[in-house]
Amino acid sequence: MLKNIVILFSFIATCAFSSNTKQDSLIIGTNAEFPPFTYMEKGEIVGFDIDVAREVCKRLGKNPSFKNMPFEALIPDLLLSHVDFVAAGMSYTPERAKRVLFTKNYLSGDPLVILTLKQKKLHIDQLAGKKVAVNEGYTSDFLLTPRKDISLTRLATTADGFLALQSKRVDAFVTAQSTIDAFFAKQDRSLFEITPIEGTGETCALVLPLKKEALLKEIQSALDAMEQDGTLSTLRSKWKL
Repeated sequence: MLKNIVILFSFIATCAFSSNTKQDSLIIGTNAEFPPFTYMEKGEIVGFDIDVAREVCKRLGKNPSFKNMPFEALIPDLLLSHVDFVAAGMSYTPERAKRVLFTKNYLSGDPLVILTLKQKKLHIDQLAGKKVAVNEGYTSDFLLTPRKDISLTRLATTADGFLALQSKRVDAFVTAQSTIDAFFAKQDRSLFEITPIEGTGETCALVLPLKKEALLKEIQSALDAMEQDGTLSTLRSKWKL
């Protein structure tokens, strides 16, 4: 009898600990293939969005736990409540806003650019008939999908886009300026041509399920405070954004 009571109390304590642990943690979905926003370095997920998410969790008194997955799986995983919010350099679109909630943008003005090999510079109106790489689900994908005169190659990661261009499988790779800058931190810039696309710009926000409006308000309050006290400005400078 005594043994059964001990087991029962142990079970209750374990359940209480698990419940408290869950309440004190937030699971954050990300795609660690998008430097400088989120990527792998020495076996750890790092980046601008990761720093933002960590600081938000700190201000909410929560422990962050990151779940790395393909970019196209982020919103489905969010809808299934497998993660509490997404931090992955994701931009607002009207289509996405029908399915999920967005915080206010904490980064904007990151233009899209056309990356080509040296002496093969292309402007946006010169992409007709060309093979162009984009990352699936990213802003460049949404921008170019209506262009039926372009042969579009959708790739999973930014590294795939650079590789496709370097191997000449595509004529151009369209992505964000920040992505290009992160790439050239390790590669020879002189081998490429970069052409900004006027009137474009990536934005960045955290993304939550529609049913988590209360959590959205808490996260937005934390982001507002981070903007006011200069934390976001410091993080943008750190990641050269």
